[in-house]
Amino acid sequence: MLQHQSYPVWLTGILDMLTGLHGTDSQVPQLSTLLVLLLLWVHSLRRLLECLFVSVFSDGSMHLVQYLFGLGYYVILGLTVLCSDRLGKGTGPLLSQLDWLHVTGGALFILASLLQHQSMVLLARLRTGKSGTVETLAHRVPKGGWFELVSCPHYFAELLIYVSLSLVFGGLSLTWWLVVLYVLFNQALAAQLCHDLYISKYELYPRHRKAFIPFVL
Repeated sequence: MLQHQSYPVWLTGILDMLTGLHGTDSQVPQLSTLLVLLLLWVHSLRRLLECLFVSVFSDGSMHLVQYLFGLGYYVILGLTVLCSDRLGKGTGPLLSQLDWLHVTGGALFILASLLQHQSMVLLARLRTGKSGTVETLAHRVPKGGWFELVSCPHYFAELLIYVSLSLVFGGLSLTWWLVVLYVLFNQALAAQLCHDLYISKYELYPRHRKAFIPFVL
């Protein structure tokens, strides 16, 4: 039987404070928790590699407060997942806990990740030539892929990724659905602002495109 490895004392103290429960090292881990942590790691690693080797950023800069908020957000996100393991117990060996929601959530995660990566590649190509060298930092109208349906498919893919993690949690974690709700409002606002900018800047911008969710928003 797989058991928890002891957390560092400081992390154990934080989890005890957040959950109001005292963890036990003999508790069987939940497969959902381990899968969500793994998928979050994969997602973060992919986004890091895209930032380093795919995306072409403008010459603007991010505000320090926004940068610190982003760092804090992912720390809290990880703690949220770990807390869920304190609030429930695995019901047997890890593989015996596998069910169709894990598979469905994992499949949606892969599809959404592919959509987001494709969108990031298409955005990068707007600023690079055929050789891959950067030719301009100016904004251009994105084309191809899901950009034919919405102005910001990469934001829509981000929402789908969080929904997929909720499915991996079994769809029963209220806390994670609140995280999904936050991502929905955050990404929808960003997409709408970007969509409005495209419409105001380009007279021939396709009017049939939605901002965020195909055929809806």
